[in-house]
Amino acid sequence: MLIRSKFLLLPLLVGLAGAVQATEECATTVQCNQVGSAAYQDGRYEQAIEAFERQLRRVENGDTAQLELALNNLILANLRAGDAGMARAWLGVALDNHLNGSSTRLHLRKVTEALDYPALSANPVGRYLRYSGQAVWSELLISEDGNGGYLASFSPVRVGARVEQYGPAAIGELDGKLVGDGVHMRLEDAGLGRDCEVQVLREGIELRVQEVYGDGCQDYGGMGISVDGRYIKVSR
Repeated sequence: MLIRSKFLLLPLLVGLAGAVQATEECATTVQCNQVGSAAYQDGRYEQAIEAFERQLRRVENGDTAQLELALNNLILANLRAGDAGMARAWLGVALDNHLNGSSTRLHLRKVTEALDYPALSANPVGRYLRYSGQAVWSELLISEDGNGGYLASFSPVRVGARVEQYGPAAIGELDGKLVGDGVHMRLEDAGLGRDCEVQVLREGIELRVQEVYGDGCQDYGGMGISVDGRYIKVSR
């Protein structure tokens, strides 16, 4: 049974404004890379990841080489921290940006070796992430309902221009029951309107969520919030 986590919101609302005190000097891309690298060399992987996330936010819409460096920093730091699922998620961001430098190719092999794909893809239960930009992730937790079915808990996030200062621009919460064969499912008992449908298609460690957009269909969160998109499973 999964325990619902606010991992995505607390590090944003608290961590991004407060817990990053350990990386106060991380104001520029170069500084963030230096701070993160120093923490990584000392084995302080949590602090390294925080610095590398700040590094990513400073280059995400800029130089491609710097973007690839920040993402590879995050992949490697998460691998060394023992979180192969999160490393795979960051690798997915790199691949979605069509990055294929030598470091990315090397980490592709390392992640493949470290991640237990058969175990992760064995059933729908687990924690899934959808990248929302600015080093922020939306979350989906799927758990067993005790009767052979599954429950879904979505925590979608929409980031804004100043996420480090103020947190996400919008957040949401949508819970319901997944009905289907474990591959193609639909969300029920979620309090949505009659014409507001959410469908889930699972393939391996990836999920594709599709929802109907219409009046009242996205009332589970703030302006511009949605659960639609592609998710990757990071843990069971």
